[in-house]
Amino acid sequence: MKRITIVTGHYGSGKSELSINLALRIVSAERPVALLDMDVVNPYFRSRERRQLLEQHQVRVIGNSFGKDVGVDVPAVSAEAYAPLQDERTTTIVDAGGDPVGARVLGSFGHVLSKADCEVLCVVNALRPETQTPEQVVSLICGIEAESGLRMTALANNTHMLEHTSAAELTRGFELCHSVAEQLGLPILYHGVLQSLVAEVPGDWPGEIVPIAMHLREAWMHD
Repeated sequence: MKRITIVTGHYGSGKSELSINLALRIVSAERPVALLDMDVVNPYFRSRERRQLLEQHQVRVIGNSFGKDVGVDVPAVSAEAYAPLQDERTTTIVDAGGDPVGARVLGSFGHVLSKADCEVLCVVNALRPETQTPEQVVSLICGIEAESGLRMTALANNTHMLEHTSAAELTRGFELCHSVAEQLGLPILYHGVLQSLVAEVPGDWPGEIVPIAMHLREAWMHD
């Protein structure tokens, strides 16, 4: 993992959930960990809504400049975001807004990010209508790159349908990402897999398996 990991993707791909799980996964390291919620477009399922959980695990959370975490759409990223991005001691996960529009805010941090030890992930959920084909995913990546001014460096297969996900759907997601990876010359860096399905993942898939706990889904959403 690079010092800075930027997590992008289509709305509903599960990038915020993946961002939280990535941050919690690396807190055992000696370096400080920060999670920057740069989603200034979508008011739902923002990673900063789990500030209490993250801070209990020593993850510094930075959201909007007004300190509002839940139920408020505030289109402003706190100036505090520059601190972990520039601090070479801090490992930082950036939860960027979905789609090219949401990724546009990254452009204002380009002068910092372009000089840092940084990777840019496109999170792909093959079960979302807008990212079911290689052509759709490639188009999404091109749009995000154009708006953010950053180049995509890797893919993250995060194919799921919450608790209804099957092993066959995981394979479908891998095959989609594999096709895009070959076309664009990008590695598949992560596979976000529900904890209940980790044992179903073939051992020859490239990349790391990230067991996903659904921190952003309230109990009533599983009924």
